[in-house]
Amino acid sequence: MMRRLIGTASLSAVSAMASRGALFAGVLAAAHYLGPAAFGQFTLIQTTALLFTTFCALSLGQMATKIVAEAVARGDRGRVSAALTVSYGSALLASLVFAALLLACAYPLAVKLGGSADLAVVYASSSLLVLTGFVGAIQNGVALALHKVKQQAAANLLTAPVVFAIMWGAATRRDIGWAMYGAIAAQWLIVLGQERVLRRYRREHGEPLAWSATTREDWAVVWRLGLPSSLSGLLTMPAIWLSMAMLAHSARGEAELGHFALGNQARSILLFGMGVVANAALPMLSAAIVRGAREEAASTLRQSIALLVAVTAGLAGVLGLAAPLAVARFAPAYAEAVVPLQWLLLSAVATAPTTILMRKATADARPAVMLLGNAAFAVSLIGAAALALELGHGATGVAIAYAIASTVQLIVFAACNRRELRWPAAAGKSP
Repeated sequence: MMRRLIGTASLSAVSAMASRGALFAGVLAAAHYLGPAAFGQFTLIQTTALLFTTFCALSLGQMATKIVAEAVARGDRGRVSAALTVSYGSALLASLVFAALLLACAYPLAVKLGGSADLAVVYASSSLLVLTGFVGAIQNGVALALHKVKQQAAANLLTAPVVFAIMWGAATRRDIGWAMYGAIAAQWLIVLGQERVLRRYRREHGEPLAWSATTREDWAVVWRLGLPSSLSGLLTMPAIWLSMAMLAHSARGEAELGHFALGNQARSILLFGMGVVANAALPMLSAAIVRGAREEAASTLRQSIALLVAVTAGLAGVLGLAAPLAVARFAPAYAEAVVPLQWLLLSAVATAPTTILMRKATADARPAVMLLGNAAFAVSLIGAAALALELGHGATGVAIAYAIASTVQLIVFAACNRRELRWPAAAGKSP
């Protein structure tokens, strides 16, 4: 079980490092050329777009992994085609709704958050990130279920140099708009490369997207699992966005936001990597639960958590120790970003077990667990961030708020899965 998990997670990690690593390198280039104040605004625009996508899209991606993996396990070709159609269809519908909402709000967001109506076009263009966010999440989920992670990784490795070149070239213009357009073009390139892999699979296996062949029952999973799970994500991202908006309006807000944003980019890449490993466990959890092998599912849960915590803690430790020297050498203007970065890395370690527990809730079709855990995170983050800013702690205070909120969220998820988290010896002693 552990070999299978590590094998799938390793391939997924290669894929993520190729795509997200290139994007992250491009973001660092933007940080260098834009400077702290403009980079903070660039990150806020990105976060505003992600407000409409991140957890909602990831929830649909996890739903796609579950239903496609179950269809493959049953060996029913028609069910696989229907599962693929529902997965893509739900993502397209949701992305169009959220993209339209962001377009409608572009001007007031530019004025209220950016302080300039000139940024309205940039906010409007970021709606294209909504589309790539949803489609990319579905592609990742489907690739896991169809065991096409290796091919997806190869596609991302091929596009990675071009992705970085696009973002670097845009960043050299030293303009927020150009930096955003470069990020949009780069992410569309990734999505198109990944779709080639999945389109080839559908053609070779005779599994087309059959829009007219799906039934109401096929779409029922969206209302029973996908939509509630997505709503739980919509509790989390607005809290993150609000904490950044509050920081932007605090004393020295623009500079503090820039310092926080650098650390938050490192946290985001860690969270994405954790999601990759957690997603690798989801098909195994779903298959075990479908077979009624509850102990196998519990064992997969415990081993996945142990693996992810060890890897995340190791990476966070290395990054935390290297940050002071790296920032002093390559980005001295971001010297005040080191302490917030270290706190944000600590919050990522606390989030590591939660990412696995979220997938367990998806496999169990228990969206209420995700709603409860994410609500606890949102309330804790907003409360702790507001208090920190009231006390004048700036970027560091908000970063500490993230660590507090992540810990509270973990406690809630662990409480909802306390039986499965007991190791066999401890479970045998329970009444």
